This record gives sequence, C-alpha cells and structure tokens, in this order.
Amino acid sequence: MISPEQIFEIWAPDGAPWSPWVKPVLFAHMTRLPDAAERHDLIPEIPGIPPADQRTAILIDLPGYGGVWAGIALAGCGYRPVPLYNAAPGPTDCSLVDVWPIVHALAAATGFLRAQPLPWAAPPAFLLDASRRGAGIAALPGWFDNRSVSFPTDFPGAGHLLSHGIRRVILLQEDRLDPQPDLAHTLRGWQAAGIEMHAATLVSAAPPRPIVIQRPRFYRWVWHRLLTTLCLRRNPQGGFGGILPEASAG
Repeated sequence: MISPEQIFEIWAPDGAPWSPWVKPVLFAHMTRLPDAAERHDLIPEIPGIPPADQRTAILIDLPGYGGVWAGIALAGCGYRPVPLYNAAPGPTDCSLVDVWPIVHALAAATGFLRAQPLPWAAPPAFLLDASRRGAGIAALPGWFDNRSVSFPTDFPGAGHLLSHGIRRVILLQEDRLDPQPDLAHTLRGWQAAGIEMHAATLVSAAPPRPIVIQRPRFYRWVWHRLLTTLCLRRNPQGGFGGILPEASAG
C-alpha cells in the first residue's frame, strides 16, 4: 500500500518548479483511506484546452473532486496538476464543505499521474474547489466550518510565472467565464504584469476566450477581507477548518 507521503511526492515531485505550491492539507488525511480504485470513467474530455506549449498555464476551478480528474485529463496533454486545496476534512455529516471526495480522488488519481511521463518543467494546471466558500449551508454551532478562499499568496507570483515562460493563463470553470471574487484578486495581479487571461468552460467545446479581469469594487474588497479575517477558521494542522462554538449564555 502506498503511503500518504509517497502520494504527496508524486503530486509534488522534488525539484519540479511548481511543487512548492502543492498544499499538503488533504494528503495528511489519507491515512484513513483504503486502497483507491482507478476510475477511468471520471476523467473528462476537455476539447477546448490546447496541448501544453510551455507558455500557457491552466487554472481549474471546478466543484468537488471534478478538478482532480480534470487535472489528470490535462496531465495527458502535458500539464502538471498542482493541488491547491486548503480546507481540512471534517465529519462528513456536519461539515460546511465536504472535501472527503477530493481526498479520495487525489488518492485514486495518483496512479494515473505516476504513469504520465511529464517533464520536470511541465507547465502547471492549478486545482481549486469551486465550492470552497460553502454551499449555502447554515453555519450552526457544533458544525465543522472548513469554508476557505484562495489568496494571491497561494499561487506563484507573476514574476515566477514569467520567469518560467508563462505568458497566458486559461481559467477553466464549469459554466462561467468570469472568476470567483476571491480568485479575481490573483488573476488581476497576473494580468497587470502582462500575462494574458483567457477562460473556458466544461459545458462548451469552444476554445478559450480572452477575458479582462476588472478591478473589484470597493465593497467586494471589504467583504473579502472581512470574510477572511473574521469568518474563516484556521485549522491548527494547516488550512481551514474548526468546530463552530456553542453560543455562550449570559
């Protein structure tokens, strides 16, 4: 049986330029998993994404485990999947975001990734959970609050991308072209540095379209800061996740 440490090393191989950004949070919880069966049927076809050309990076923002299998599909096109999942898994029956399916998918997809002859310098395909901010479930006392957001510091800076030849980023989402508000902060910074922004969806076979990331309105920026500083719960073992306390009597 392959260990969680070995699984992490396959997703974050030593010396690869994008390995420092692979988040270890979910890999640390794989000790509770049985041997994962390979699932060829979950690997999607993504016809609109071009093969790796060393100047294009992909940012996959899909709900749940869909991003993992999309990353494996793109590994077949020459991109290296870079998991950025940063929410700790909690009890499956009372977590605001169920990330256990992502944990299982990462384990099940490891064999596919290991079989891909990717060069060390393969361009990245960053993986995010589009449901990271929660799915509208009421945050009640006793629930495990593992809602999260992405930060610009979760990604390589524009200078690092440019130094590795990246001149274009394609945002791949399920059915929308505009990025989620938290992700827009990162993409706007890359755009300001001269990196072209494109977007594509899984529901369309159309090629990626150029997009312009607008500066977030002031109230959205304030909401983003308040959410991250006051609402989200940091997990002592890394990432986001903690039990919501009971209201104190008084």
